[in-house]
Amino acid sequence: MNTLAQPHSSVWRNRSFQVLFSSALLVAFSAQIYNLALPLLVYELTESAQMMGWMRAVEFLPNLLLALFIGVWVDRVNKKRWSQAMLLGQLLVVLCSYFAVEWLSQPLWVLFPAAFVMMAMNYGYHNARMTMLKSALPEQVQNTAVARMSSLNSLMETVGPVLSGTLLLVSAIHNVFLLVAFLLLLAFWQLEKLEFTHQPMNDQRNVLDSLKEGWQVLRAERNMWQITLAVMVINTTGAVFWIQAIYYGKAELALSSIEVSYLIAASGFGGLIGAFSADKVRAKMGLGRLLIVSLSLEAIGFVLPLLLPNVWGLIVAFLWVSAVGLYGSICIWTYRQEAFESQYLGRVAGITGSLFKLLMPIGLAASGYLIAWFGVSAVFICCCAAQIATALILWQTSVREIA
Repeated sequence: MNTLAQPHSSVWRNRSFQVLFSSALLVAFSAQIYNLALPLLVYELTESAQMMGWMRAVEFLPNLLLALFIGVWVDRVNKKRWSQAMLLGQLLVVLCSYFAVEWLSQPLWVLFPAAFVMMAMNYGYHNARMTMLKSALPEQVQNTAVARMSSLNSLMETVGPVLSGTLLLVSAIHNVFLLVAFLLLLAFWQLEKLEFTHQPMNDQRNVLDSLKEGWQVLRAERNMWQITLAVMVINTTGAVFWIQAIYYGKAELALSSIEVSYLIAASGFGGLIGAFSADKVRAKMGLGRLLIVSLSLEAIGFVLPLLLPNVWGLIVAFLWVSAVGLYGSICIWTYRQEAFESQYLGRVAGITGSLFKLLMPIGLAASGYLIAWFGVSAVFICCCAAQIATALILWQTSVREIA
């Protein structure tokens, strides 16, 4: 399917998209503040880098453990009301976190489960938002809508260093949780403006049977299945490069914290470039070819730090990997939007969301040992080789012919 028949600017004139985008912008901003403030708060309370790491691990778990089931529930419920419930749930959780720090002597007993619930509800909101995007917008603007939504994360990465510096100036970091709660309340209010017609799904089966149907629908769509297998690899190579490039900058290039923040800002800026040009590039190349070419070009970015072993080489690498890599991500998300009917999209998004990240914990854990044995250069080269090999395999499939 081709979603490029209408002018790209038409998506901004669509009232449903305006509401969904503005609400998502508030949610993304609140999530960025929360994600930056939480580890700083944990360190302030414990002075332990290990506890900060465990907090990040807890935030990672909901996507692996609950994404499948969230997808089933999203397919069965009113997506708009579900999204609002997820926002209110996050609002209550973040207020509990605030009062835990304010009143309890051991607030970590609240902060850890709160982080898990926050990430689970955040995923529940995003899953429903994708399904609403599919139902509320014409097919002709789906590609552009996905690309513009993708710009939000990049925008937040761009302003991340500024937010980090601001948070360090706050005398009591947990006070920013009140701002997060306010932003979530605004997002809830904005989403109330969405004109969305719920189409009830009369599915009396249990969750496992519904999941089985979603799995069968995914496996029947050969292109999406092949893309999913590829994403399992490229998500891992990308995650390994990201974390080990920062290690490389700190350990071997002796970068300061402010210089590391430049890397994150460069990544966000690169993502913005990709988000606002992907639909135009797709119109010329086709989705399948753009996906495969972007994977290959992104892989080149993994070895740029070795060719330019200084802070500027890392900045260019982060900008390049984010800009080109987002082309591939937008292709993947857009094709998933286009290839499946609305009644299956929640489950397919849940199943693929879990599979996309399945190899990441293994890759991230193994990368530390590989660096100890062979050095960081070998890891960067392996990431590059694995991703190029994945792109070459995809080129041999029907994915290449997707328009």
